[in-house]
Amino acid sequence: MKNRQKRSALFLCVVLSASALWGCGQAPEAETVDDVTVVETANPEVGELRLSADFIATINPDESVYVIPKATAEVLEVRVQAGDVVEEGEVLAVLDDTMAQLSMRNAQTAAKNAQLGLNSAQLAYDLQYGEGATTLNDMQSDNTVSQAEEGVNQLQENLVDAMNDLQKTKDQLKDKEKELADLKVKYDFRESVNEIRDYADTFDKSTAEGMIDYLSNLQRYQTAAQEVGAVEGAIAQYKSAIDQYEEAVETLQDNIDTAYDSYSQAVTANNISNGEILEGQKKASQNSISQAQVGISQAQLGIEQAQESLETYIITASISGVIETVNLKEHDFATSSNPAFVISNKDTMVATYYVSEDVRNTFSVGQKIALEKDGRLYDGEVIEIGGAIDAATGLFKIKAAVKGDTTSLLSGTKATVKTDTYHVKNAVIIPYDAVYYDGTQAYVYTVVDGKAKRTEVSTGLYDVDSIVITEGLTREDTIITTWSAQLRDGVKISVPLDSASTENSENNENNENSENTEYTENSTQE
Repeated sequence: MKNRQKRSALFLCVVLSASALWGCGQAPEAETVDDVTVVETANPEVGELRLSADFIATINPDESVYVIPKATAEVLEVRVQAGDVVEEGEVLAVLDDTMAQLSMRNAQTAAKNAQLGLNSAQLAYDLQYGEGATTLNDMQSDNTVSQAEEGVNQLQENLVDAMNDLQKTKDQLKDKEKELADLKVKYDFRESVNEIRDYADTFDKSTAEGMIDYLSNLQRYQTAAQEVGAVEGAIAQYKSAIDQYEEAVETLQDNIDTAYDSYSQAVTANNISNGEILEGQKKASQNSISQAQVGISQAQLGIEQAQESLETYIITASISGVIETVNLKEHDFATSSNPAFVISNKDTMVATYYVSEDVRNTFSVGQKIALEKDGRLYDGEVIEIGGAIDAATGLFKIKAAVKGDTTSLLSGTKATVKTDTYHVKNAVIIPYDAVYYDGTQAYVYTVVDGKAKRTEVSTGLYDVDSIVITEGLTREDTIITTWSAQLRDGVKISVPLDSASTENSENNENNENSENTEYTENSTQE
C-alpha cells in the first residue's frame, strides 16, 4: 500500500512539474531511454507461502450418548441432576418394578415345577428299573395312587387360587393407595391428615375472623380424617392379606413338592406290582425324563429373561462423563420414546465447521488448528474431513479435536477456528507490489545490464505482502521492487547505496565490505 501511495505521489509530482514548465512557455522535454531512474531491487526468494482463514465452529464432546429407558414405568427415584459427573454403570434413576417382580416369581415357580417334574420322572424310572425295583411289591395300591393324584391336583388348584387372590389383593391395594393420594390432593396435605389440624391451630381464635378460619379448617380436618382413616385402614388390611397370601403360596409350593414325591412312588409301585411295565413303557419313562429336562431349560431361560427385565428398571450410566440433560422427575412415567438422560464425555472436545470444496481439498488429517473461545486459545488438529456435501449447508464438514484442558468449553457453543488453507512449497516468491498488469498479463521489471526490462510472468498464490511466480523468473534474477513514474522498459536504473548494501548483505553474506552495486556504471549523473 505504501508503494502504491509513493507511485501516486511521484506521478502527481511529474504532472505538476510538466504543467509548471509548460506554463512558463517551455514545452516538456520528451523522456529518453538515457533517463536514469532510482529504484530498489531484490532477488526472488525460494520458500513457502501459506494462507490461513478463520471459521466459525460448534463445540461438542467427541462422545455423547442418550440414555433411553428400556421399560415403561413410574419413576420412583432420580439420583442425579444436570452437571453431575458420573461413572459408567452408576445408577441414575429407579423405576417401579412391581410387575417385573411378579414375572420373576412366576418364572421361579415355573422352574420349581419343572424341577419337580424331572424329579418325579427320574424317581419313577429309578423305582421301575433301578436297584430297588425288586422291593416294590409292598408299594401302595391303585387306590393310593388315585388319592395321591387327587392330592396333587387339589394342591395345584389351591396354588392357582392363592396366586389369583394375591394378584387381586395387590390390585385392590394399588387402587386404595391411589385413592389415598387423591385425598392428599383433595384436602391439601402431604403425609398425615394431622397437618390440617396443625394448620387450623395457626389461626388467632381471639378474633372473629380467626375463629371462623379455625372452625372451617377444623371441620375440614374432621371430614378428611374420617375418609383418610377408612382408606388407610383398608390399605393396612390389604397389606396384611398380601403377606398371608404370599405365605400360603410358599406353603402350597412346598406341599406340592412332597405330594409329587408320593404320587410318583405310588404310580411306579402300582405299575410294577401289576406287571404292566414293558420295554415300551421304559422308553416312555426315559422320554419323560428328557422332556422334563427340556422343561427345566425353558424355565431357566424364563428366569434369565425375567432377571434381564428387572435390570431394565434400574437406569444406569452407559459411559463415564457429565450429565448434560435430565428429562425425568419422580412419579413421572419413563418411556422408551423419550431419552431419560444425555451424558457427554468431555475428555475430548470436537470443533465442527464447514468449508467449500476448494478449501476442503487443501486440508489433511492431522493438520494443526488454533481454536479461540472467550479470549482463550486452544491447540488442536483435524481428525475428520467430510467426503460428501452436507445437505443443510452445501459445504463439507470438518472435525478437529481440541487439546488441553477443555473443561471450560460448553457443549453446543460457538468458537473461532484458525488454520492454514492454501500453501505452496519451494516456490519463487517476490513482493506483491513488484507485479504489474497489462490487462490480464502480469509482468515485472528486472535488471539486465543496468537497465529495466519488462519481463512477463505467471503468478500463483498471494497475500497482502507476497506473491508466487510460477513462470518467468528464477532465483538469480534481480527484480525492481519500487515504483517510479520514469520506470519503463529499457530505462537506465540506479540503486541507492543503502538499498544496494542491504541487498548485497543478504545475497553475499561472506562479503561484508562489498562496494555499492549499481546497475549502471556511474549512472547517478549522466
